[in-house]
Amino acid sequence: MRAVPLLAALVISLAAATPAAAVELRSGGIEARVQADPFGLEFVDLSDGDVMKTSSGGRLGPLGYAFDLRQAALNNAVFGYYAGTEAETISFRAKRLRSSRTDGGALVLDVATDDPQGHRLEVRLEPSAEGAITVSSKIAAGSGPLAGRASLSGASFEAAGGERFLGFGGRSNAVDQTGGRVFNWAEEGPYGAGDYDDELKRYAPEFTFPTGPTSANFPLAWNVTTRGFGLLIDQTQRSYFELGSPWEASAEANEFRFTAFAGPKPADVVRRYSAYAGRQPKAVPWIFGPWFQPTSEKAEFELAKLFRSEDVPVSVAQTYTHYLPGGEHRGKEAAERKRVEGYHDLGYKITTYFNPHISRDYQPVYDQAAQRGQLVKTRAGTPYTVTNPFTRDLQVSEIDFTAPGGKELFGRLLDDAVGAGYDGWMEDFGEYTPTDSQFSNGKDGLEMHNQYPVDYHCASTEHSGAKAPAVFIRSGYHGVQRCARVVWGGDPTEDWSCTDGLCAAIHQALNMGLSGVAYWGSDIGGFHAIANPRTSDELNIRWLQFGAVSGVMRTQANGYSVRGDKSARSQVWNKAVLPTWRRYSKLRTQLYPYMEAASEEYQRSGLPISRQLSLAYPDDPASARAQTEFMFGPDLLAAPVIQPGARKRQLRLPPGDWVDFNRSTSYRERDGSLHMDLASVQPGGRDVTAEAPLGELPLFARAGTVLPLLPAEVDTLADDIGSRKGLTKLKDVRSTLGLLAFPRGTSSATLPDGERIKSIEKPRGRGWALRIAGKRSRIWFLEASTATLRKTFRPRCVKLGRRVVPKRKWSYDAGKRELHVRFRAKSATLRATQKRCRPAKKRQRRRK
Repeated sequence: MRAVPLLAALVISLAAATPAAAVELRSGGIEARVQADPFGLEFVDLSDGDVMKTSSGGRLGPLGYAFDLRQAALNNAVFGYYAGTEAETISFRAKRLRSSRTDGGALVLDVATDDPQGHRLEVRLEPSAEGAITVSSKIAAGSGPLAGRASLSGASFEAAGGERFLGFGGRSNAVDQTGGRVFNWAEEGPYGAGDYDDELKRYAPEFTFPTGPTSANFPLAWNVTTRGFGLLIDQTQRSYFELGSPWEASAEANEFRFTAFAGPKPADVVRRYSAYAGRQPKAVPWIFGPWFQPTSEKAEFELAKLFRSEDVPVSVAQTYTHYLPGGEHRGKEAAERKRVEGYHDLGYKITTYFNPHISRDYQPVYDQAAQRGQLVKTRAGTPYTVTNPFTRDLQVSEIDFTAPGGKELFGRLLDDAVGAGYDGWMEDFGEYTPTDSQFSNGKDGLEMHNQYPVDYHCASTEHSGAKAPAVFIRSGYHGVQRCARVVWGGDPTEDWSCTDGLCAAIHQALNMGLSGVAYWGSDIGGFHAIANPRTSDELNIRWLQFGAVSGVMRTQANGYSVRGDKSARSQVWNKAVLPTWRRYSKLRTQLYPYMEAASEEYQRSGLPISRQLSLAYPDDPASARAQTEFMFGPDLLAAPVIQPGARKRQLRLPPGDWVDFNRSTSYRERDGSLHMDLASVQPGGRDVTAEAPLGELPLFARAGTVLPLLPAEVDTLADDIGSRKGLTKLKDVRSTLGLLAFPRGTSSATLPDGERIKSIEKPRGRGWALRIAGKRSRIWFLEASTATLRKTFRPRCVKLGRRVVPKRKWSYDAGKRELHVRFRAKSATLRATQKRCRPAKKRQRRRK
C-alpha cells in the first residue's frame, strides 16, 4: 500500500516506554489515538470530531487472535466455493499497552494480552493515504511458543446507535448488512430457488444455496457506515464481518491488517477508499450505449440490421468465440475478421470471450506454458488440472500470473482477438483457484485465491488497455478496481427475487457503487433458470428499465436452463418487448451527456453513477436505508419495479422538491424523442406511491434539474466505425444539444469536459435565467417548465446576453407552461422575463 509520510504527523507526547503516555498518529483527516490501560484504539475524524472506537467486547476485542481449527478441503475448486472444517477453540485479547516506539513514519506498539502463556501483540499503525491509517496486529515474535501460529486474528468495534453497514462489493442479498455475517471469498454467487424461494425462507431464513446469502464473485472486505467511517480488511486471506453490536472484523491468518478511513460523510469515505484502491479506467463514450447479444439468427447480422431498421440505437454487440480455454478461433481467423468488419460497418463495437484457463487440448500452448512453469501447480509441482465446470470433458489449468512470463503469455493470447479487430471481451471466471494449489511466488491457494482475480484482470489491462475498452469482468477483490474496465454482476437467476434475481441485481449495483465501481451492469433478463421458469416478457421489460439506469446497459440472450428450453426465454426483439427496448435504448442514448458528466465526476471524486441514497442524503436515515431505489447520476432518482404484476411502486422520496419525470415529460413514439409536458412539483422527505404501468420506469428529477440530451436520431455512440449510409453517430451531433429544464430556485448542472450550466430563479416571479459556461459554440434546444418555479410567470421577453431573441426562435405554451427556445451560444446567459422587451434604441449617426 502507498505510504504518505508527508501527509502524516506522528505525535508521542511522553517517553515511548511510558504506557500512560498519550500516543497519536495522524494522516490527513484522520487521527488514531491509543488508549493504554485498558488497551484500545480510537479513530477520530478531524473534520467533525466523530470517533470510531475499538471495543473490548466480542470474541476478539479490541484486538485478538485464536487457534481455531480451520482446515480447507483438498481440491477445493468447484465454482470456487470454499469447503472445509471449522471449530472454535481458544482465543485471547489485547489488554494493556506495555510500550511504544516509532519506526520511520509508523508507530509500533507492544501490547500485553490475557494469554496465560504470555504471548504479546505487536501492533503497527502507519499512514497509508490521505485520511486513512493502516493497522496490523500479530503475536510478537519470541513472546511465546505459539507466535506465528494463530489461525484467526481480528478486532472488535463499538457500533453507534442507528449506524448502518453498507458496501462489501458485489453482494446480492441486501445493501444494508447490519446485524448479519459477511464472509469475503471470491466464488460463484448464490442461486435463487425461483418459485420455492419464499417457501424455503420460512424454514431456513438464513440459507441460500450453496454457501449463504453473501457469497459473491466480486467480494470486497470493505464497509462504509452511514456514520461516515470506512474499514477495509486489508489482506487476501478469507475474512469475515460480524455486524452486530459490537461489530467484529477478522481474517483466517496469524496477522490481522485493516485500514480505517475518515469521512465525514459516506460520499467522502467512498472518495477516499476509491482513491486508495484505484478507480476504474475512464470509459469511452460507446460503453454507455446499449449492448445486445445476437443469438438464434437465421443469418449473420440479422438482429443488428433489425435494430437499425426499427430505429433502436444500439452501440455494442456481444459475441462469444472462446479464445480461451481451448483456442476456438483457430482455423476460423478469416471468419472472425469478417464478423468484426460486418458489425463495425453497421456501427456496432463488438466483443468476444476469454477466461484464465488453458485446456490441455490447446496445443502447443498448454505444453509450452507447463514447461515454462507458467501454470498454477499442485503441491507436487505439476500443473494443477481441473475440470472446466461448464464443459465436463475439458481439462484445464489456470495461468500463474506470478510466474516469470505468465503475464506475457496471457498477453500474447489476448493479441489474437485484438488482431482480429475485437473491441473487448468477456473476461470470465477468476474465482476458481483451488485452496491447495501452489504459485510461483511461494504462496498457496488459500492466500492467493482472492488475489488471483486482481492479478488476472490487471495483467489484461496492463497489456491491452485502450486497445480493448470493452473488457467486462465479474470476479474481483480489493485492488482490482483500477484494472476493471467494465464490471458485470455475474450470472443471476432468471427471476424477480432479492436472492439472485432482478431485486438482487439492484442491491449489487448499489453495493458496487459504494465500493468504488461506477461502470457496472447486470445480465439483463438473468442467466440461470435452475428451479424456475425462463425469463418472461414482463420480467425482461422491468429488467431492461433497470438496465437503462445502470452504469452499463447490457442485455443477456442465452443463459442456462435445466430444462434446456431456450426458446421459452423472452428476448428484447420479441414483439411484446421491442417497444420497451427501443424506448429505453433511446432514453439511454439521449442521456449520454448526462452519463458522461457523471463518469467524469467519478474520475474526480469516486462517486459512482448509480448512487445509494446515503451518498446523496446522508442526513436522512430513511433514505440511507433504501435498498432498491437510487440516484442515477446527480439529479435523477430511479425506483425499478421488482414485483411481478405490480403497476405501482412505493418508494422513498428524499428531502427536497421533486418532479415525476414520467408525468412531466412525453415520449414521442415517432422518433423516440423526449419533450417537456405539464410538470408539477411534489415535496420529498416522505414515502410515496408512484404510477408504474408496464412500459414505464418510475423516475423522478430533482426540482431544479437541467438535463442535457443528445438528439433522438443518434444510432450509435461509436464514432470511429460505421460505413452504413444514413447512420448517425455521436460526432454528427456534436454541434447540437437539447436541454430539459425543471427550474426551481438556484441550481447547477455539469456537462462533459467541464462545461457548466446554472439555473437561477429571480425573486417574486420576475423571471428566470440560464447561465451557460461552455467551451464550444453549439445550437441549444431548450424546453423549460415554468410550472416548477416557486412563482410561475408567463415569459414575454427572452434575451441572450443583451440581445433580444426573435419571437420566431422561441415560443411559450401557456397550457403546459412550457418555454421553448432555440439559440446558438458558447458561453452566455439566457433570460426570460415577465416584462416585455424594450425596443432597442436606434443608434444616431454622428454628423461630420
